[in-house]
Amino acid sequence: MTPSMDRRTFVRGGLAVGIGALSPGHADARDQLVVATFPGTWNEVHRDILAPYFQKKTNADVTQTIMLATDQVAKLAATRGQPPFDVAILDEGPTLDAIKQGVLEKYPAARSAHFNELLPPFRGEWGPAISMQTIGLAYNPKKIKTPPRSWDDLWNPAYKGRVGLTALNSSLGMAFIVELARLKGGGESNLEPGFRALRTLLPNVGAISANLGAHSALIQQEQVDIAVHNFNFIETLKGKGVDVDWVKPETGAPAWRTNLHIVKGAQRPDLAFEYIEGHITPEVQAAMAKPPHFVIPTNRKVVLGGAIVDKVARTPDELTRLVFHDWTKINEVRAAAIERFTREIKL
Repeated sequence: MTPSMDRRTFVRGGLAVGIGALSPGHADARDQLVVATFPGTWNEVHRDILAPYFQKKTNADVTQTIMLATDQVAKLAATRGQPPFDVAILDEGPTLDAIKQGVLEKYPAARSAHFNELLPPFRGEWGPAISMQTIGLAYNPKKIKTPPRSWDDLWNPAYKGRVGLTALNSSLGMAFIVELARLKGGGESNLEPGFRALRTLLPNVGAISANLGAHSALIQQEQVDIAVHNFNFIETLKGKGVDVDWVKPETGAPAWRTNLHIVKGAQRPDLAFEYIEGHITPEVQAAMAKPPHFVIPTNRKVVLGGAIVDKVARTPDELTRLVFHDWTKINEVRAAAIERFTREIKL
């Protein structure tokens, strides 16, 4: 079986979306780039904004493979030398795992027309941060008339059985327990205060989801009234008419970088570079930052507006002052924390 057949087999076997390659003979006539994307907001903006920009610039087609970050790293490690996709999208923790596994290429920043337009904390050696995800309190304003202000509101007895959390295999879940630990005297290397706090929260917890897609469904189906959740995912749901809003906790909003990477052994590294370049252009980031998606930009040329200014940061420089945890330290304790959460906390 040839490498191209392996890639097609992988795409058919997973959740994939072909973009611009659906007309007869199209895939044979044009170059093809296979990229990983996350479900939900990311899949939508990559399909509707980035792919058309990339196609217009390169005359190449895109096939999306929708896959969580940890699954991407595992797949790349298992198919070393014959990767099933050319571009990976990873949060900070999985990026460190991928670097350790040796499945990424360093980003050719010297070739980039836009890399130096990024705010300094987002110029990654292994790939640029194309956005950041920040977490806070999502709530149903029909059910909760007074907006929450702090993480402590999750312990309000009025919310018994109505709080939603995610498991620690997600960056959201991990960032939340690290932030709880930090606020209660611990930190990335000492999660004990966070676990103590979570145990006292259990009477209020109505559901714990395995991933962001399932977590968003809890809100949409009104299975929970208040939850720890990502800003832009909630704004996307709100833009679709879901009764939901989002608040930055008064102690600050934890955030992490989301990066695009050229995969080692990519069949089309040139197109992979152009795809990532497209994502960090001011025009693409500005389009993604608009309603209903509100993807937070990292290019300092993008003027912030709308819900990003109202709820997250007024200027690009303020974005660099969100609460960024040390994922190198988190990764050292993450496996043990996931196992402990499953044993002690998960419903």
